[in-house]
Amino acid sequence: MTDEKTSLEWLSDAHDLVELHKFMEDDAFGEALDIALKCIAKPDLPPAFAKQNLIKLEALAFKFKMMGQVYMTIKQGRAGTDENKKKNVYFSASEQCHELAAAMKYIIKETG
Repeated sequence: MTDEKTSLEWLSDAHDLVELHKFMEDDAFGEALDIALKCIAKPDLPPAFAKQNLIKLEALAFKFKMMGQVYMTIKQGRAGTDENKKKNVYFSASEQCHELAAAMKYIIKETG
């Protein structure tokens, strides 16, 4: 059995991300998804793309971390509420943006 996803599985995953974007109601979240999906679609990234998006991803990571703090302190919600779900998504998005930016550093470094 192969570990590779089928086209339908990729489409289903993409649909889930669209639903998540709608739930978050945050244009910056959509921007981060856009960058990530471009990386998934074409993982052999040109250095110019990496340079252009490295700082943007780190800035988005910062924003998402702060939004997670907002939902943890100011807009608190009990487990299962939309506020609590958004807090968790923001913290996860922050971490993933930071990791993707770190990967882009290697692309930039390889090309000098």
